[in-house]
Amino acid sequence: MNSTSASLVWLDQFAGYLQLERNYSSNTIRAYLNDLRQLITCDTRGAEEESPNGLMSFAPPQVEPARLELVADNQEPSVSSGPEPGTGWLEASGLKAYIRQIQDQYSRPTVARKISAIRSFYRYLRREQLIEEDPSRLVRGPKLVRRLPSCLDREEVARLLMAPDATSLGIRDRVLMEVLYATGMRVSELCGLEVADYNPAALEMRVLGKGARERVVLLNQSANDWVKLYLDEHWAKLAGGRKPEPSSPLFVSRQSTRLSSRSVHRIVLKHARTAGINKAITPHTLRHTFATHLLEGGADLRVVQELLGHTTISTTQIYTHVSLERLRRVYHATHPRA
Repeated sequence: MNSTSASLVWLDQFAGYLQLERNYSSNTIRAYLNDLRQLITCDTRGAEEESPNGLMSFAPPQVEPARLELVADNQEPSVSSGPEPGTGWLEASGLKAYIRQIQDQYSRPTVARKISAIRSFYRYLRREQLIEEDPSRLVRGPKLVRRLPSCLDREEVARLLMAPDATSLGIRDRVLMEVLYATGMRVSELCGLEVADYNPAALEMRVLGKGARERVVLLNQSANDWVKLYLDEHWAKLAGGRKPEPSSPLFVSRQSTRLSSRSVHRIVLKHARTAGINKAITPHTLRHTFATHLLEGGADLRVVQELLGHTTISTTQIYTHVSLERLRRVYHATHPRA
């Protein structure tokens, strides 16, 4: 098997590993594959197909992958075991040259993301003993300035939630924003909700998060009341007169289909502009706002981690920096000797 064919098989196997063992989302897998195709400059069209449930399905490779050996930069590859032409990405010098090239073409966050995908791929190849050395160990990614996530203050949240009108579409928009702020769920989790996931008696919802991890999020009384009103009086008007079934999507479009993440993004942005909120805002802003307001109110960091669905506490700790930054501004604005 030549190096290009081996690369195609390796990508197939790596995609299957990400999906089956790591439980990565289809969007994440697709992004990894795009970055890796760029690295190895090969075409893997046909290696991935859409399954009926909308998830990516990766067929197992039909051939056993070849095992290519790395050679040192100062050695000449042998005819029998060295990398073939076009396998420069298997050598430290070739990988470094590629990194230099993308650093001139892309922003620092994009370069960091590509390097992350590359490192994961090399670690997988090394674990499977498909390569002898991992050249990505010698690669250093760009230093990133960690930006504090933007969030809304309480007055801005109130204006945003009151921005939609009293039509069925307006009620739906208010409800989804109430739910985003009340629960801190991701927009993808919101769009994946079904009617059966909502428990009005317990004031909670069941969501399927990253890595197919299920968790329960809590609703406040206001959000719970709005969801009940929406389901009782407005859902059917948007769904062509149909009554909501347990398997029906909770949030539907005017075409009676499940709302997409992009649609929710447009909805939130539209009402933010109506409310006179000029800062950059997305549905994720409401997730940031949820976490920040909980911590400012005295919530334990571990509780916020559980509600957000973070696997590690370090991810949640960014919100402590947000709260401290706000405290710092208040301190300097109010202390007589600040």
